[in-house]
Amino acid sequence: MRAGAQGIAAKILVGLIVFVLAVFGFGSIGLFSGSEPVVATVNGDDITQRVLDLETSRQQSLYRGQYGEVPDELLETIVNRRSVLDQLVNQTLLGQSAADMGLSMDPDAVLARIRASFAAAGGYDDALYRRRLAELGYTPATFQATRTAEELRAQVNAAYRETAFVTARELRRTAGVQLQRRDIAWLLFDVERLAEDVAIEEAAIEERYGTHLDEYMTEESFDFDYVRLSRDRFDADIEIAEDDVELAYRDEVAGIEEPRRQAAHILLETTERHVAEARARLDAARQEIVDGASFEDLARTLSEDPATAPDGGDLGASGKGVFPAAFEAALWALEPGEVSEPVETEFGVHLIKLIAVETMEVPSLAERRDEILADLRRDEVQRRFDEARREMDTIAFEQGDSLEGLVETFELAVESVVGATRASAEGPLADRAVRDEWFSDEVLLEGFNSRAVQEGDDNILVARLSSRHPATERPLDEVREQIRDTLEHLQAIEEADAAAFDALTGVAGGETPAAVATRLGVEWRTADGVQLTTSDVDPEILRTAFEMTAPAPGDREAEVATLANGSRALVLLSNVSLGDFAAVTEADRATLATSLGQLNAERDYAALLQSLRLEAAIDAIDLGATELP
Repeated sequence: MRAGAQGIAAKILVGLIVFVLAVFGFGSIGLFSGSEPVVATVNGDDITQRVLDLETSRQQSLYRGQYGEVPDELLETIVNRRSVLDQLVNQTLLGQSAADMGLSMDPDAVLARIRASFAAAGGYDDALYRRRLAELGYTPATFQATRTAEELRAQVNAAYRETAFVTARELRRTAGVQLQRRDIAWLLFDVERLAEDVAIEEAAIEERYGTHLDEYMTEESFDFDYVRLSRDRFDADIEIAEDDVELAYRDEVAGIEEPRRQAAHILLETTERHVAEARARLDAARQEIVDGASFEDLARTLSEDPATAPDGGDLGASGKGVFPAAFEAALWALEPGEVSEPVETEFGVHLIKLIAVETMEVPSLAERRDEILADLRRDEVQRRFDEARREMDTIAFEQGDSLEGLVETFELAVESVVGATRASAEGPLADRAVRDEWFSDEVLLEGFNSRAVQEGDDNILVARLSSRHPATERPLDEVREQIRDTLEHLQAIEEADAAAFDALTGVAGGETPAAVATRLGVEWRTADGVQLTTSDVDPEILRTAFEMTAPAPGDREAEVATLANGSRALVLLSNVSLGDFAAVTEADRATLATSLGQLNAERDYAALLQSLRLEAAIDAIDLGATELP
């Protein structure tokens, strides 16, 4: 590449780029690059590849954060690009619907909410805010736009959630169905017991081995050579200048010399009332407080801020730059215990109380020196560590067929991992980022070095494939007992299925249940008055019983249930009793009404999405799953 850049054509191209940038600015860089790839178009609005990749990565990270480390293969079935694209299409449709409804969000209000959420999580700091957004793949502008879109979709959702209702008749009918009781009996044909009497011939084992050989293969494995650079390498020869310590100290105390203010407020929204009406109501409330009423009690009864009203309006302690300008000006003009006049912001009209001013004692440089020094050393180690990672990545790329360049440059030893599989999670492969990189196509198929990837917080690794061991047949002697167990289980399932069908046919033909049980050598088990929540009946038997049609008085319904382990059960349903609504307590009725209202809201919301999708013009790329409409 360097040699080619010395030619006449390359120099002309560089000169052209310099000229265009000088004349038209850096925005003209788009002249030399294509537009961003589009994965879907929804009524003319594009969803780009970058948005899809970013959202897929974000959702997978959230899933791992909630459920811990899960295998990549399993995670891909739960959160994949196909499902995420489907969600993005729905979000786009909802955003378009919100625009059609004329819904909007004040950009300043969105920004204030973002800052308030950061403040509640430990204080708003602009540099930290931008750094965290960068880690998530956002700029402040794109994050604010994303939050605005989320707020608009939430308004659409709220329109359905808050307008859903349940009629008295619907409540009674639902209670009757959900609280119903059923009298059931069943014959269990247990595959584990049946398997004990199954005899498998050697010929059957050999036949199974020959026809299902792909089930009895070793797993493909790989040997890797790798080098490891430890963070500890950079901790030995770092010297921090005294001037740097003093500068860091001055920056630190500058952030705590400004006292924080603990505030509370009473908020009246102005979306459905006039500002003058809200001001008048808060003027009256302020007079009540002056006359001795409790600000906190009034906040609990009057405030329309659901997040703070239960706590007496308490907003916690914060510095400047968190609240809207008018709110902040009023707050900083108060003395502890004072209550402001009504203050109008984009959220509504507020009555503000200054609870306390938090003044923090400023420690001396001598008190802070050791910690500041440690922080500066840690920052310098991190800087050198990051610089080394970039250099390792460059060398690994430029000398992609060997680790020798890394060994010589950083004086590293070559280590090995032998017999690793795609499911391995030991040693370096316990780290998901390492596993993803080492098993990438560039390493396994093309034979290049891996990128420099960080293992946890303390090591940088570069690997290359040294050997590949394809999957091979496992000897019959090694898998004979495994095949025998499989065949016994399959034969037992066939026998259980045949016996259950025989029992069903006998009952349907007029044979008494007792005679069927005697003939087949099993016993009836009974459970009267079971409900869907009954825990001592197999869930598949219970599900089958509640899916069956209620029998006529004196009659029975029969159906075969398939249990989780392959066992079969003939289920008889003899009686169904609807739940008694009159016996349901008021608390349970309220709970049921809330649950049913939420269900109705979700149903209406789903119907909206289905309607929007049916009417929309959607063009999406094929991601290997069910096509979008």
